[in-house]
Amino acid sequence: MRIDLRRVFLAVSLIALPVSYLLLYVRVLTDPVQATGADFIAFYAAGRIARQEGPARAYDLALQQDYEERVVGFEIEAEDTFPFPHPPFILPLVQAVAGEHYLLSFLAWSGMMGILLILAALALLKSTGGRFAAADGRLLAAGSLLFFPAFVSLVNGQDSALLLLGGSLWVWGLFSGRDGLAGLGLALMTVRPHLALPLALPFAFRRRKVFWWFAAGGGALALFSLAYVGPEGIAGFTRLLFLSGSGEAYHINENKMVNLLGLLLRLFPALSPALLRPIGWLAYAAATVGLCLWLRRCDGWGWREAGTAVLLALFTAPHLHFHDLVLLLIPLTGLSVLLAAEWRDAAALPLMASLALLFGYFAPVLQYSLPYALMLILALGLWFPDRIFRKNKSLAETDL
Repeated sequence: MRIDLRRVFLAVSLIALPVSYLLLYVRVLTDPVQATGADFIAFYAAGRIARQEGPARAYDLALQQDYEERVVGFEIEAEDTFPFPHPPFILPLVQAVAGEHYLLSFLAWSGMMGILLILAALALLKSTGGRFAAADGRLLAAGSLLFFPAFVSLVNGQDSALLLLGGSLWVWGLFSGRDGLAGLGLALMTVRPHLALPLALPFAFRRRKVFWWFAAGGGALALFSLAYVGPEGIAGFTRLLFLSGSGEAYHINENKMVNLLGLLLRLFPALSPALLRPIGWLAYAAATVGLCLWLRRCDGWGWREAGTAVLLALFTAPHLHFHDLVLLLIPLTGLSVLLAAEWRDAAALPLMASLALLFGYFAPVLQYSLPYALMLILALGLWFPDRIFRKNKSLAETDL
């Protein structure tokens, strides 16, 4: 009997992933402890403060604690407060959905971020330059939408969809010759400034139009932020950035990060975080300088260069939780493009990665190791695809 394992895999993936996500999302929203323990409580409290007290006070930690206590219905310790260290330019979005009812606001925020994920998936597909047939293009887009870190972002009420949209516009502009679009995409990525800078600074030395568009877009967002929250709000935001960088309390959870610092903290639990933290920052600075020097000498930007830059920025970032691994879709898409002519199932790579990460997320032994393994596989695959993926290899049809 001949069974097409490719069709079986695709059918199972395209059914199992959305069903699993829906069940997990419903479980979170119907459990008050999980719902109010999600990151969204910080977004909601900041939005309510902006509505009732004014945007300038959205970064007041004492007010944040008070508004979060109103949601959970009991007093919390100051260090148990979820801070809101997010740029002021996203505050109007948060304010728009932060209504009277927490769960309805959570749903509205998820819907808004879901729309942005769809736009990001479409931009990523555009960035492939028509390298895939229609069916494979739809498969790649579906894999992007169902990417597990993107779901983790939604179920936590995070804003990583904005980060991915910026990254998707960056690579689309980069590979289509639209330097303005690439630079504005990088500017949108300043929703995570520590991830945007290592990717943007190399353009100060090569393809400078991208950098100037990034500077103009970032400057416009900074001016809007200043106008919206005023000097008081900017000062509060800056304080929260330093608090986040310190790694102390306030749900920073450095030992749960999926970056170099998190790896070091888990490998050497006896060592003080204060000792390991400077190592993480030095690695981040070295990676940023290294990218500038390397990409300055490159003949041009291709998927290998862009994917490698993203992987290096993610691994050395001083602050990186699982939901921001949405950016792995950029090297995943790049590897799919590089393998498109050689491997029948290249467009299914995001689906494969999602199934692996979903499995690993619920297996304590694999929860942290699989993301690092995926980063390593992507780095090797981008540079040595012919050694890792045999020509014309497929998930394929097997005679049973």
